[in-house]
Order: sequence, then C-alpha cells, then structure tokens
Amino acid sequence: MSKISSFKKEKLIEIGEQAIDWALGKGIIFVKRKTEQEAVAIQQPIVTHIPLSILPSEFPKRLYEQAVSLSKDYNLLVHHLSKNFNFIQSTLKDVQDPFTQSLLKIHREIENEGKKQKIELGIFRSDYMVHHNDDSSKSELYQVELNTISSSFGCISAKVFDMHRYLIKDNHLQHTYPLENLPRNDSGANIARSIAQAHNLYTSSTNNTAKTNIVVMIVVQPDERNIWDQKAIEYTLSSDYSIKMIRRTLLELDTRGKIDPSNHSLQIDGYEISVSYYRAGYTPNDYPSENEWNGRLLVERSLAIKCPSIANHLVGAKKIQQAIAKKGVLEELLQDQESIKRMRRSFTGLYSLSKEDIDQEAVQKAKANPQLYVMKPQREGGGNNIYGDQVRESLASMNADELGSYILMDRIVPKAFNTTIIRESKVIDIEALYELGIFGLYIGHDDQGVLLNEEGGILLRTKTSNSDEGGVAAGFAVIDSLILTD
Repeated sequence: MSKISSFKKEKLIEIGEQAIDWALGKGIIFVKRKTEQEAVAIQQPIVTHIPLSILPSEFPKRLYEQAVSLSKDYNLLVHHLSKNFNFIQSTLKDVQDPFTQSLLKIHREIENEGKKQKIELGIFRSDYMVHHNDDSSKSELYQVELNTISSSFGCISAKVFDMHRYLIKDNHLQHTYPLENLPRNDSGANIARSIAQAHNLYTSSTNNTAKTNIVVMIVVQPDERNIWDQKAIEYTLSSDYSIKMIRRTLLELDTRGKIDPSNHSLQIDGYEISVSYYRAGYTPNDYPSENEWNGRLLVERSLAIKCPSIANHLVGAKKIQQAIAKKGVLEELLQDQESIKRMRRSFTGLYSLSKEDIDQEAVQKAKANPQLYVMKPQREGGGNNIYGDQVRESLASMNADELGSYILMDRIVPKAFNTTIIRESKVIDIEALYELGIFGLYIGHDDQGVLLNEEGGILLRTKTSNSDEGGVAAGFAVIDSLILTD
C-alpha cells in the first residue's frame, strides 16, 4: 500500500487546494486550450495549473541512484556519436519518413560545408521505467528513450519538488514523508547555468565580452502552452547572469534572420545570437512549410552555439537507440568498458524493423503476443507509439518503408500504485505508473573535448495505469516528485 493511501479523502482535498494555490502563485502553469466560445470572447491567454500529484511518489533508492549514475555516461555517448557522421547517416538511411530525411539532409549539408562553431551545448533527458518481473521480487531500471532536443519541464519539475516539501511541512507529514528522503532537485537552475556557460564561451571565443547585443535565443512554437517553464530560464539568465534571452520561431528566423558574411554570426532584429536553444523543431508539426526548414538550416550554418546541433538531435532517434543496443556496437564506438556495462544494464529488448536488417524472430513474437511489445517512431512529442493489438495490425499492414521508420521494443511492465493527482482543479484518486527522467548537461568542443558533463536534475511524470503514453504537455501525465525508499 502506498503512503498516500493512509490519508482520508477530506485531508487529500485540503492538501489539493493548497497545491493549486501554490502552483498558481509559483508559476506551475500553462496556457489552457480555449473553447470556440472562449476564443471569440477572450483575447488574452487563459492559464491553468499544470496537472500535478499532491504528494511525492515512492521510488526505490537503488534504482534512482542507478539512473543518476548513468547521466554522465549518456552525455558522453551523445558526444561521441554526434562526431560519427557515417554512423548517423548509415543507421538512419532506411528511415523513410520525410521529417527524418529532412534532418539528415541538413546534417549532410553542414558536413559538406564545414561547421562554423566548434562548441555544442546539450541539455538531454534520459527517461526510465521500473520493470517489475512477476517471476522475481527484484525490479529493474530500463531506459525508455534518450531525449536530445527540447527536454522540457526542468523548471516546473524543480518547483513541484519545492511544492511537495512545503505541503509536507505545512501539514506536519514528516513522519510519513521524511524530508531527508526527498532528493534535492535544482533542474531549472542547472539548465540556466549550462546555457549561461555556453553563452560566456561564445563571447570569450569571439572576443566580444563587452558587446551588449549578444543574446541567447530560445526557438519556440508559435502556439506554445508550456511558456512558463521556458520563462523561468529567461528570468534566471537575467537575474543570475545578466544575460538576455529572446524568443523567436523557426518562421521568424527564416524571414528576419541572417548570417553576417564577415564572421558567420547569426543576426536577428539587431541581436547577435550566442546560443540557439531549441524548444521547438522536434516534431514534423513544427515544419509546416519550407520556410521553417530554412530557419533551421540558417541556424546550423551560423556561428551560434546550438542546443542541440543537428547531429545531437539525430542521435536521439529511436533507430539510433536500437542500433547501439546491438551486440558489439557500443564496444566499437566507446573505450570505457565500465560505462558500456552500466548502459547495457539499462537496455531493454530493442529490435530493428528496417528492411535491410529486420528482426523477423522478434516480429513473429510480437505478432503472437503484441501486448508484450511497443512500436516506436523516430519523432518526439508524445502520442506516437503503437501498443497492444495495433502492434500486430501494424506489423501486418505496413509496407517495408513504413516499418523502417519504427523500431520494436520489449514493453516495460511497471508495478501500479495508488496516488492522488490534481487535474483541472479536481482532486482525483488513480491507479498509477511513473516514468523517471534524469537531465544531463554537456558542453563539448571539437578540439578541447568535453567542457561540461553533469547530471542536471530530475523529472518524474506519473500517469494512470491504463494510459500508454507519458507526456504532460500531450495530456497523458502529471508532474510528480519522489521520496526514496529502501
């Protein structure tokens, strides 16, 4: 029985009301989608609290520490993979969806032209689930995916951890939720610090430390709902580092951006861009026309430090995840055998669906027992995976090119638990599962090697046990925090 199950419903409602007040007061909010009537009557955005758990969820300390210890390993893996042009191109050549092919095209163009910037910033997030085997009392930690672009909710997650500490202390719940068992989470501050470090590297490398028009640019979607998670970074950069951040879309980059031919610096609206931090560009929906692709290419051709570079973005593709899990691949790419062992322990079964090396044995097993597998495409953003009987149907109906845009993965089977969440100001009891994300911060230099390699904080997302997807912005999950248990 989970800790929260011991509380009466009236107490949970009281704590839930406190949580809503805290969320609204501290910026744990996003833009609510308007009804047609609201869109006509109300011009300003309507905000609501982000879906939340009202108290922390229990998480095994052993597996949490394992996830944290993997952060530097995965940062270095991305660093090495991103330098291997041939591996990226050959691994993804059979992925036929236009989105991935367009990214690969930019990757080739930059390789042919030559990179203008030797420094890269990575703000990654490796997501894990706890697999519960009915045949064993021991649970295992398996990686779901490695996100290399637009890893969101770092600032909101840190605020939720603070909110839970407040609720525990204010309601005298320390006997049930000992505060010393709640890990510290500074993900928002850490992300801002890594961007500031990249900005300072840019200004020092270009001998422009005195210029006042050099700014960080966050690349955003035109209809962004999760704006306050981004604004928190902007405010921290300003208050703690005296660095200005501007917001621009891919379309604005195409129509108003330019490259200074004298030094390849990226210029827009009178500003010179030090760091281009992407919180857009990870889904085909972000590229409705060639203009947006032109905006992405403009940034890649410039001197601005990219977060991520096109190579780092491609390394996050599911096909890359599947390819490196094959026996011998990591061993060829990396030298640190202990790091390889740690990462391999976190791999679940991953199988190719590409026509050149399709794993027919795994395909037949998935057709026979589709509930044990999931089909995952290359794109990010939530809501794109294929589960259950649809796995069998998709394997039977898709042609070779369509299948090549997916990988097949053993389904991770976590153990459900009871918890209480708040969604749209309603306190709701659910049977839940969770997914743990560990942020990784990395700065690499083509000549000087790795300049920053750190674990950057925590994101815990909790969802109903009957929900397959885990995205908060996509509407599938809530932001949670964790209390460590033996």
